Amino acid sequence: MSQQPPPTGATSAPQDASRRRSAFSLTRAIQLPGQQPRRRSRHTGVPWLAVIWLSVLVLAAITADWIPGLPSYEEKIGGFAQPPDLSLGGILGTDGVGRSNLSRIIYGARISLTIAVVSTMIGLTIGVVVGMLGGYYRRAAESVSNVIANTLSALPPLLLLLALVSAMGATLPTITIALGIVISDLYIRMTKGAVISAISREYILAARALGARDLRLMVREVMPNLIPVLGSVVPMAMAIMIIVEGSLSFLGFGIPAPTPSWGGMIAAGADIMRTQPVVILGPVITLFLTVFSFNSLGDYLASRADGREGKL
Repeated sequence: MSQQPPPTGATSAPQDASRRRSAFSLTRAIQLPGQQPRRRSRHTGVPWLAVIWLSVLVLAAITADWIPGLPSYEEKIGGFAQPPDLSLGGILGTDGVGRSNLSRIIYGARISLTIAVVSTMIGLTIGVVVGMLGGYYRRAAESVSNVIANTLSALPPLLLLLALVSAMGATLPTITIALGIVISDLYIRMTKGAVISAISREYILAARALGARDLRLMVREVMPNLIPVLGSVVPMAMAIMIIVEGSLSFLGFGIPAPTPSWGGMIAAGADIMRTQPVVILGPVITLFLTVFSFNSLGDYLASRADGREGKL
């Protein structure tokens, strides 16, 4: 007997499913003009809470002199470690002298943020100049940059800072310059590695073949590619600067009294924190939130920089 062919539309279920999968894959493979395939983003979301906290902190530090009801950081508004009250100056209580903790935290933010920003810019400038020269010209320039970076990293940072501050005095400019010098070895290494990687790319070789000079290549071609890499490290470096400045103030080598600083407030309240924890609670929480916000912002920028490098 001859075998009868199966009726039309009686294909098996596995074959039908296979055909549907093939058709679905084909439609996904065909892209209309101007249509881009959807890709899952590898970047984390913007840390809005960190951005909001840093924005509020910066705004409060800038406008501290004009905030209604906020007393001066030297003004006594109460007794010894007075608990919080409903007034603006007493909302976080007072310190061991009777001064407003909130006022001293806000004015102390000026010191911490100024040191963080300016010292980071100093270290970044030193690192970019030395690292770019060493990575671009190699040989003797690279040896000099390696010696500078290795010398700075070989010395214990805290001991180096204490030596510099002791020699030049514990003032805002000297502490800022000392911190900038100490952090510059990180930027030297990062810049040199990024420049060595960039100068071997095709667009650099093409610009050099067209007669572009070294200064133009470094400023117009190499420098833009360093911004995402170094920009992701800047917030984390600022967080480190705030911690180090607080450590110096806690050890008694920071900004001298009566100028407020978060580390100095923690050190002043260390003796009475068991009986009066409100004295150090405000500066500790402020320091934690600020450092955490800078680190979160740095993680976000680092994820964006990694995604950009993957597209090149």
